[in-house]
Amino acid sequence: MAKKKVYDDDDGRTIVDMNVEGMKNYTSPDRKKARDEIRQLNLTKKERRALFWGAYKVVAQVVLITSVAIVGAFLLIWLWLR
Repeated sequence: MAKKKVYDDDDGRTIVDMNVEGMKNYTSPDRKKARDEIRQLNLTKKERRALFWGAYKVVAQVVLITSVAIVGAFLLIWLWLR
């Protein structure tokens, strides 16, 4: 097995933050702040699940209404031009 290299000049400081916008693993500061705020709430598993499903229901309603509007517009135009 190869020995792990030890660097004497490494003191653990960060010279450049590698969290750059556009890179694969970029996390915005706002997202980090929101994640920390949610973790401080100390939600139980049941509460987290209820929070997720509540948000899911809202998004599902918006997607459903938008889909119905697009299909309705398509049918209206298709029937009109027929």
